[in-house]
Amino acid sequence: MTETRKRILEYIQKNPGITFRKLAEELNLGIGNLQYHLNVLEKNGLIKSKKVGGKRHIFPAEFEREYEALLRVISNKTQRKILLLLATGSKTQTEIAKELNLTQATINYHMKILNENNIVERERDGKNVIYTLKYDINTIIRVISEYRPSLWDKLSDNLIALLLEIGGRKND
Repeated sequence: MTETRKRILEYIQKNPGITFRKLAEELNLGIGNLQYHLNVLEKNGLIKSKKVGGKRHIFPAEFEREYEALLRVISNKTQRKILLLLATGSKTQTEIAKELNLTQATINYHMKILNENNIVERERDGKNVIYTLKYDINTIIRVISEYRPSLWDKLSDNLIALLLEIGGRKND
């Protein structure tokens, strides 16, 4: 295995679910060069990739399949915020939009992705749809700590900011 290919594989193993563009940027590789090496790695069964929403996510071959979708969601800032919010309890789309200060259309888009990836459950309650996280917080913590430890700093900052924001609104 070439040094470049070995470096790519090691980076993917440390950052499963990384997008193609982010990998090219992080390793400072040209698109064509990276594409060539990824094709060889995939043909040799060392990695696998999945295209979702126009982005190609790359995983080590041994990656636990059931967590691929969760890891992709954790990698998206808005979806990560929604997960953190839902970790505090079930919410309606309106509550999520209000708590995160986002439009209904934005929340609708992200909730559709979360639902399609089997990350949340939808339950209709009259005119409202209530969303519940399908994963318990311990599973999310395990996936992050095992597969994306570099997200801990971002997550802790986001969680603290989110909880302070939510707490501040409830005290108003």
